[in-house]
Amino acid sequence: MTIHVQNPAARRLLIQKQLILDGAVSVEALSRLLGVSLPTIRRDLAMLEDGRLVRRTHGGAIVEAPRGADQAFALREQIDTDEKRAIARAALALLEPDATVLMNDGSTLLAVAREIVASNLKLTVVTPGVNIAALLSESPNISTYLLGGNLRHQSLGTSGAFAEQMLQSFNADLALIAAEGFTALDGLTYSYEADATLAQLMHKRASQTVVLATARKLTERDRISALRTNQANTLITGCRDRATITGFENLGLHVIVANDAASDSNPDTGNP
Repeated sequence: MTIHVQNPAARRLLIQKQLILDGAVSVEALSRLLGVSLPTIRRDLAMLEDGRLVRRTHGGAIVEAPRGADQAFALREQIDTDEKRAIARAALALLEPDATVLMNDGSTLLAVAREIVASNLKLTVVTPGVNIAALLSESPNISTYLLGGNLRHQSLGTSGAFAEQMLQSFNADLALIAAEGFTALDGLTYSYEADATLAQLMHKRASQTVVLATARKLTERDRISALRTNQANTLITGCRDRATITGFENLGLHVIVANDAASDSNPDTGNP
């Protein structure tokens, strides 16, 4: 679909939004999307680069290249990318304006953060994810609280007593919790005690708990339990295996299948 945008400022905001969602974009794609010439797009990208908002490449632009711990995280982002984006869009649909939302760390929640920023939704968000908080800070409509504590190199998330104490101060409408493992039998599980503890606290501090899990996570059990399956209210997943979904529904969870166009819980066909 082409959006004809002649106002330069509005056009550059749309370019930034597309980069937030995609990470990289070509001049040709932007020209088609915005209904303007290639030279116009190149001038827009040059101005955005001058403002250090993007980095131009041959034929397009990208968000700033990751360094250090971000590189390991960026590799994890490349796993199940489409499914994580679909999950993020489904999660966005659950958010009400002015809500207070708790989000743990991880690449799925970073995808949610991109959708939130692109939507201009007004929210208060509490997270241990440093990269998630940094991304959310790009929107003036979002009040972002970064939990303090020990910063782990691989996850880019904080944990420990300081993070837990700060989290106890918030009363949230919704907790969006990304799973390392989530099965109907074993519940929500993690590799590390600190992650399990934060998930437990987020559940306690929120009125509703939503677990975000790709299809592969619904077959995994990690070593530390955080929540029983029926403690969650909703599961958002890209899994379309009827038997797997029924197992969660039988325990009282509302299941949203993210790759269903209607984001509904009626996936009668298909497999993960």
